[in-house]
Amino acid sequence: MELNNTYLEQWIKSHMSMLENNNMKELPGFSFDEPIVGFSRGDDQWYAFYKEHIGSDFYRLPSEWLEAVHGHPFDPANVSIISWFLPHTADTKQKSRAVNDCPPLEWTMVRVHGEDCNRRLAKALEQHLMELGYEAVAPMCSDQFTWGDSQRFVKKSNWSERHTAFISGLGTFGLCDGLISAKGKAGRYGSVIVNLPLEPTERNYTAYNEYCMAKNGCTACIKRCPVGAITEKGHDKRKCMAYHDGLIKTINHERYGYDGYSVCGLCQTGVPCESCIPGKNH
Repeated sequence: MELNNTYLEQWIKSHMSMLENNNMKELPGFSFDEPIVGFSRGDDQWYAFYKEHIGSDFYRLPSEWLEAVHGHPFDPANVSIISWFLPHTADTKQKSRAVNDCPPLEWTMVRVHGEDCNRRLAKALEQHLMELGYEAVAPMCSDQFTWGDSQRFVKKSNWSERHTAFISGLGTFGLCDGLISAKGKAGRYGSVIVNLPLEPTERNYTAYNEYCMAKNGCTACIKRCPVGAITEKGHDKRKCMAYHDGLIKTINHERYGYDGYSVCGLCQTGVPCESCIPGKNH
């Protein structure tokens, strides 16, 4: 069996096509539509840039993740990263577009139980690769994955799924910090690192925010934010997180009887980049 990009992409899509692997648990139906998949190399200079930018003593390169988990050095040129985007379903996005203060229960269930599906996908792919004889790691599933406080970024992590997706050719960032892919920005990202040289996905962009229409005067995500956490200057994470931890919890309790993890994400729907790259595909 030839283990290549096509095989891995189809494996991921097949896994997520089964309801048992892709559900909202407390509500009927799928969490996500069909994924899109991208690939990058461990020696891509963007990873080195992020390490320097976020903190060389905190952020890990792909080869460093493999070494930390498997106990020996890896040649970055022989390391690949498999990255994917799991788009929200049309039904979840439609229900989110219809509200302006708190996302619908479906959106929250995808953030909670759908993210569990995302992590199970990562763990299943990690295990599948290792059964085939390759050393692999899904950073977001590892007990070595961690968050930290950052004076510059508010929060930082030692592995970023969105930044990995950017490097892997899946999309560019928007004003609200969401990553705009060929299927939009409403969804979740994930990845697995493996000691297998794969063909990197071509990045059809040069700027980190190339797909965002804010530079052309778009203010859609600014208008969608109920607390003004998005402005022409970007995304105010502190104001955003305060809304998650405050009023949304109250609305979820009163409207849905839900008292679990609170989430917003209204800026991902009701905008031109909800389900596509604006001006490029519809």
